[in-house]
Amino acid sequence: MFFRSFFCHFLIIGTFCLWGNALASPLRLHDENRILSAAQGHYLEFLAQELEQKAGFTLTIVLLDDGRNKREFLPGDNDLLLYTAFKQQKHFVKLGKNLESELSTTEIEKFQQKFLFPEYKSARYDRGTLQLAYQLTKALVKKKGGRLGILPPESAPEGSLNGAGWAFVAIIFALLFYALYRRGRHSRVSKNCRRFQYGRFGWR
Repeated sequence: MFFRSFFCHFLIIGTFCLWGNALASPLRLHDENRILSAAQGHYLEFLAQELEQKAGFTLTIVLLDDGRNKREFLPGDNDLLLYTAFKQQKHFVKLGKNLESELSTTEIEKFQQKFLFPEYKSARYDRGTLQLAYQLTKALVKKKGGRLGILPPESAPEGSLNGAGWAFVAIIFALLFYALYRRGRHSRVSKNCRRFQYGRFGWR
């Protein structure tokens, strides 16, 4: 009895913890024209979580249709900011002061030339954004002695889940199984009670 009660409470608390972790994603995304699909947005959330957990930095992506007369987006101290204004054909990467020693201007330009600009020239803005975000995150995590646990965007399955996502799904199924088990057990107990209570002359 104690074990079942503990198990149920453990599953509920674990679900809320994982849900809270998902809601508190370190990604800050401003996609004015919805260039990115929902699955691509989730991919960037997982990427941002890896960047924060393994390097201590935050990912911000700003995609504007027209950058004129818009407020200036400035990175925080631990912020990696990717900014694009499409009508002005303007793109740049801004680093917070704690990242300035981690990535050089030469490295950033190399990543842009190889992964971003070829995709942008073909109007594949979503793919270019994901490619650059992935490569910069990978480089920062590596410099901190870590290893990125996410596949590149071209290799990642559409709408794939990370470890926390699969754990969340597993807990939901466990809660459903436990609820169905208890309901079935309660139904069997009720039938047995009715069988023993019903006598020759009706209900006792």
